[in-house]
Amino acid sequence: MVERLLAEQPDWRVILLARPSAHVSEFAATADPARLSVVDADLANLASVARSMSAVTKLLDGEAIDAVALNAGLQAVDGDRFSADGLELSFAVNHLAHFFIASCLAPHIRTGGRLIFTSSEVHDPEAFCLMGIARAVWQSPDVLADGARSQTHLPEGVERGEARYSASKLLNLMSARHFAATEPRFSTYAFNPSVVPGTDIARERNILQILSWKYLLPALAPVLPGARSIGRSAGDLLWLATEADAETLRGHYVDGRTVQAGSDESRDPEKIEAVAGVSRALIARHLAETPRVSSLSTPVGSVEDSAA
Repeated sequence: MVERLLAEQPDWRVILLARPSAHVSEFAATADPARLSVVDADLANLASVARSMSAVTKLLDGEAIDAVALNAGLQAVDGDRFSADGLELSFAVNHLAHFFIASCLAPHIRTGGRLIFTSSEVHDPEAFCLMGIARAVWQSPDVLADGARSQTHLPEGVERGEARYSASKLLNLMSARHFAATEPRFSTYAFNPSVVPGTDIARERNILQILSWKYLLPALAPVLPGARSIGRSAGDLLWLATEADAETLRGHYVDGRTVQAGSDESRDPEKIEAVAGVSRALIARHLAETPRVSSLSTPVGSVEDSAA
């Protein structure tokens, strides 16, 4: 998506949040440094995210943001895993870091701009998913944040990890609906890329699943029900960030380029408010416990894995 944005939108400048890696370095080396800035950010560490937000604010230098695309995601299927802050890893990376980034960047988004959360069809226990991923049973967000309690009705391992992933995608859709309702200056909506083989999200699976996901399924994506190629989903996200009528999409769940209802739970106002309230409280608490970042002027509740 970033490659296409830089190639097709010559007036756009991109700020990319990413963990340091050879892949990111190689990508950045091919781009015009005047148009692409890479900011180090580990979404499993709220202090790292806070530092990245300070860096983004400096890079903006008062300029407004046209679109924020929050697209990072992982499936932790190997045991119970925790973030640097002691939170369940899928909750921390897929949901809480994105909520924090959105809160920090909201004041910098231009009037009429866009904020996009990546969700998934697996947020809905009734929706078809090609890969048969285990769905989440609703739990309050404070329970989902707790690795000792989140989705423990399922056995430790793949099924529990998948359910936690599904829960995080529900929280992302609920976050989108929250920001759409509370931030009238710009439009917020959720994006479902569907099943996109060829990415690295299957890296914790067994070797046969990894090879199939990486090399076999991408070739079959055009004919598999519910699957989309990386190119198609990147094009959909690019369209949502640059061309779509954002105001008509406010608060909606967009499957590719089509508005869908989403699950009943994703539209429950009391549960949406609980997600927002718990997320703000968790962020404030963990940043207060980190002296180096507790004094940052970073708004919570009001600057992906990319932000453009």
